[in-house]
Amino acid sequence: MRIEGCTAIITGASSGIGQATARELVEQRVNVVLASRNRDKLEALALDLVALPGRTLVVPSDVTDRLAVEALVRKTAEEFGGVDILVNNAGTGLFAPIAGGNPENMRRLFDVNFWGAINCIQAAVPYMQAQRSGHIVNVASVAAKVSPPYMGIYSATKFALSAVSDALRSELAGSGIGVSTIYPGLTSTSFMENMTQELEVPSLPPVARFVDPSVVGHRISQAIRFGFRDAYISPEDIAAVALNTVAPQIVDWTMRALMGRPPALDSAEIELPPLGLRRREADAEPSGPA
Repeated sequence: MRIEGCTAIITGASSGIGQATARELVEQRVNVVLASRNRDKLEALALDLVALPGRTLVVPSDVTDRLAVEALVRKTAEEFGGVDILVNNAGTGLFAPIAGGNPENMRRLFDVNFWGAINCIQAAVPYMQAQRSGHIVNVASVAAKVSPPYMGIYSATKFALSAVSDALRSELAGSGIGVSTIYPGLTSTSFMENMTQELEVPSLPPVARFVDPSVVGHRISQAIRFGFRDAYISPEDIAAVALNTVAPQIVDWTMRALMGRPPALDSAEIELPPLGLRRREADAEPSGPA
């Protein structure tokens, strides 16, 4: 796909991978609509990109708000005449045990990471279908292929997004709309600091290698240009996914060794339902008239 002169919507554009992708595309003469909830960061980014060839438009948006997403896409089409590229990058994290985690935090994670992307896809696809062209990029994660302990719900949102990408690609076949899934691994962003932490996050060992978000942004640009189905970022990411396919027990052991056991789990008091008490009370109650 020739991207020069195209118009792209990037969600989660205020930092990290979204910000790097915006810079990458604007440098390549793409008109970029910057979307996230943080207006101040978006406007600062737009000011930073003003000297580059592509135009930018700031549209603060919450991807969990369907009406706001529809307004975002409509404003993009009104300003630039269409919607050529959608980069579903908005996302957040959760570090919590599955068996004892807060269900509200889990639902919120799906609202942002999964349903937010669905809202954007459903709002943008009709415009792409009308122009018989477009490209959708869903930013998943290596965690969609290898699920770390205490990040199982985050992984589940990315597994779901990966599955949607595969199905959507087939559903849109022949329409001129491409679908790519990006699988970043460890990336130097504020993701770890910003995610909801129900437990203390263990420090990763020094051997863990983080890539710069600009590397991911460049890979996203390549995926759009060349129509990649799936795109990984580093050799380590590819090796981890491959090893998980042929020797998942080794990956399980490695993940446990890397993540450790959060101290809060060792000291947490387990409260069991007072079943015995309820049984004694039931036994004490009269069964009825003799």
